[in-house]
Amino acid sequence: MRKNKIYNQEALQELQKKYGFTRDYIIKSIKGERIGTYPLRIQEEYKQLDDAAKLAIRKQSEKQLNN
Repeated sequence: MRKNKIYNQEALQELQKKYGFTRDYIIKSIKGERIGTYPLRIQEEYKQLDDAAKLAIRKQSEKQLNN
């Protein structure tokens, strides 16, 4: 049984706005199913956006725990 990965929806939307590609193309680029310059850029930027979102959530969580 194959498990579907859940992607950061905000990051996907930002990449769609920036590059003008469909959601499907963005996801396939992130998965590595598309080859080329843009898919590589999309993979790198998605990782950066996702990491930044996780860091912000972690910081907010720590801030709330300390209060």
